[in-house]
Amino acid sequence: MVQPFPLENLYQEELYRIPGKVIVVISSPWDEITSDDRTLLSKILGSVKLSLAAVQIKVSPEFSINEFSALAPTCILAFGATLKNISKKYERISIEDISVILADELKELDDLKKRSLWLALKQIF
Repeated sequence: MVQPFPLENLYQEELYRIPGKVIVVISSPWDEITSDDRTLLSKILGSVKLSLAAVQIKVSPEFSINEFSALAPTCILAFGATLKNISKKYERISIEDISVILADELKELDDLKKRSLWLALKQIF
């Protein structure tokens, strides 16, 4: 008789994919962001199964990938902030194995821009 692998049933929990670290870069200080814009950001993150508590928020009008390399992000979402030498918006950009999406400020997002943002987010998440 063949003995079953002894650790076969050790873990009964289901396995889940744990997302990598996500950094959200905004151009204005957090206390200047309106509650409507915070709600919008929360909904955008919720659409890809993230929350405000699950991301790291940084304030910088302009940034480079090197500034955040110590944090080892897998994704950077920028709202109103610009990435040095890159001007493409609402597209997934891959730099040093980090996916980056640049978008307009939260208060400037209309339905067309939100749809473009959603299409870019679907490529990453």
